[in-house]
Amino acid sequence: MKVLILSVSAGGGHKHAAFALKNYIMQYEPDSEVNILDTIKYINPFLDKVIIGGYLKTIKVSPSLFGKLYKYTEKDDNLASLSNKLNEFMAYKLLPRIQDFNPDIIVCTHPFPMEMVSILKSKEVLEKPMVCMLTDYAPHSFWIRPKVDSYIVSNSDMVEEMVKRGVKRECIHDIGIPVDPNFMKKFDRSATLKELGLDPNKKTIMIMGGSLGMGKISAIYEQLSMSDIDIQLIAITGNNRKLYCKLVELKENAKIKTRILGYTKDVNKYMQACDLLLTKPGGLTITEALFCCIPIALFSPIPGQEEKNESFLLKHNLAVSLGDGSNCTEIIKNLISYPSILEAMKSNCAKFSKPSSGKDIYNLLSSIIHEKKNEETTCSADLKFN
Repeated sequence: MKVLILSVSAGGGHKHAAFALKNYIMQYEPDSEVNILDTIKYINPFLDKVIIGGYLKTIKVSPSLFGKLYKYTEKDDNLASLSNKLNEFMAYKLLPRIQDFNPDIIVCTHPFPMEMVSILKSKEVLEKPMVCMLTDYAPHSFWIRPKVDSYIVSNSDMVEEMVKRGVKRECIHDIGIPVDPNFMKKFDRSATLKELGLDPNKKTIMIMGGSLGMGKISAIYEQLSMSDIDIQLIAITGNNRKLYCKLVELKENAKIKTRILGYTKDVNKYMQACDLLLTKPGGLTITEALFCCIPIALFSPIPGQEEKNESFLLKHNLAVSLGDGSNCTEIIKNLISYPSILEAMKSNCAKFSKPSSGKDIYNLLSSIIHEKKNEETTCSADLKFN
């Protein structure tokens, strides 16, 4: 199969899902051609810096402003119209690339390229089937656009919400967000902790804030590292060098044994060694935690989408909230003191995990491509007959 995956670099989740899907397609059909395109960067690198750079800066410097924009775009037609005009301009810049590659199917992991393809299909200059893979745990109105053949979502709550918004139920597939096939590899907890210089017999907590190392990680780490809780800590700072240096500095006075890590490709290895994950509720991080069946304690959700992710997790007893982080020591102490609470959360994680997601998505793409080719063959035969 020939698959064009359209993504953007707004955080790590959208691209990680794109590369995970590519790996599954190549695993099940090795002679496939899969092209991942960083859409806005391809169309115009300067525009990418303005749009994506502005987005990343806003969520870092003024997350409350981003939250307000998120809510406005759910209901403000003027903002939606402005977005549509910009995406129409970019859509026609993208069209030649799509035509040159001539994919059997297009997969979008972000609403920006999805809207571009929707515009091209609505104007009947493109007829390729399009599948949208939502990488969070609740939908936004930006995803609801015409000419989308199928939606892939992470949970059944999303199905009901999208049906209410006018999406046909048969077009929504609750088969989950794919994570890299390597994430399926099992690791020995004791060996991992020994490798890190930690005690295999001690409760272990991991703190992380996605690839950007965002959120109140240093404040939470400082509180926990100076507490009297019988735990040990693993902190992952991602690409945030400033945060890494700050935690190393705080570690000098810590009462609790800690291992500080920067960017790593072994997140699954460390998750499997932990009893509790402290994180902001990014879609891919949540999915990875569910795969590893690790209970979650949440902090610093980005207003808007991540707040919705948090609501989903709390509703289904998959996580607890640390609120503003000021009382995190007491919350963590209570969790550690009652293992049955952690066990219940762990059991719920297993129920919501979708380990076959990659294979299920591949099968869905295959069936859509097959159906499309059958339609074209039938149409061609009818023309000849007439």
